[in-house]
Amino acid sequence: MKKEQFIELAEKYANGTATEEEMNTVESFYTAVQEKQKNLPIQLGENKKNKIYDSIAATIFKKKSSYFNSKRVLTMAASFLLVMGIGYAYLQTQSPTIITVTSAKGERKEIQLADSSKVFLNANSSISYADNFKENRHLSLNGEAFFSVTKNPNKPFTVAANNLTTRVLGTSFNIKSTSKEKTIVSVNTGKVLVTSLSNPNARFYLIKNQQVTMTENTHAQLTYHNSEDLMAWTKNIIFLDNETLANTATILENWYDVKIDFENQSFTSETLSGKFKEEQLPHILSSIALLKNLEIEYLTPKHILIRKKKSH
Repeated sequence: MKKEQFIELAEKYANGTATEEEMNTVESFYTAVQEKQKNLPIQLGENKKNKIYDSIAATIFKKKSSYFNSKRVLTMAASFLLVMGIGYAYLQTQSPTIITVTSAKGERKEIQLADSSKVFLNANSSISYADNFKENRHLSLNGEAFFSVTKNPNKPFTVAANNLTTRVLGTSFNIKSTSKEKTIVSVNTGKVLVTSLSNPNARFYLIKNQQVTMTENTHAQLTYHNSEDLMAWTKNIIFLDNETLANTATILENWYDVKIDFENQSFTSETLSGKFKEEQLPHILSSIALLKNLEIEYLTPKHILIRKKKSH
């Protein structure tokens, strides 16, 4: 029976205008629905039934009568709505709760998810997922994170970040989406499928030491690099691979919870490479200043100004 047909019959049943045959149809259907409801993942208890009676009455039954107010009639309607998936008022109250975990600047977090997968969240980043994650293994990432995914062939693990999704069954990989302009996915173990959200035809299967960089205009670049370098941050190592000074400043801001300004932007596109393991910020800045002929000024302990060194 289609839902429109049931609604029409239920309305006639409620108003007392249904024929005997129609009443028998509704009664028979309700008995069948009650049986099916036992197997539903969402059970409707008495308290919850009572809470949605008024909503059902307001949206389906327009004419009031003593027959309409029958709890049995409303129970039938409520049960049917759940089975057919149109019990909007009820389902709204049962929507999964979204959980968001955030790491502040200067902070990194390790999170164990309900399916035993682990997420190592870099500074100034966040993940969001529903509280039924074990059944629906999907989350959103803002920033950078390393994922170690528990294998489950029946429930793929997907991550949405900026302009792409990454889908896996069980593996470990790093996603960096700290810039809205581009997102980088790097695989450490296993195999992942990366798909552009704006262009589903842009699909890449990645294995260990492969990376894909997806830009805002859906341009994609496949590269080969030691993936250990790209997840070095999980071992308290800052790895710079031909990074601009502007991007380096952002990395250091997030890592040490400071504010870094440039006297002007004329030299911020210059690039540098290097590794810093558990180094203090002053030492890193001194090294960069020496390499790039810069001057570092601490306006406050948390506010740093960088300028080009004046030639004498």
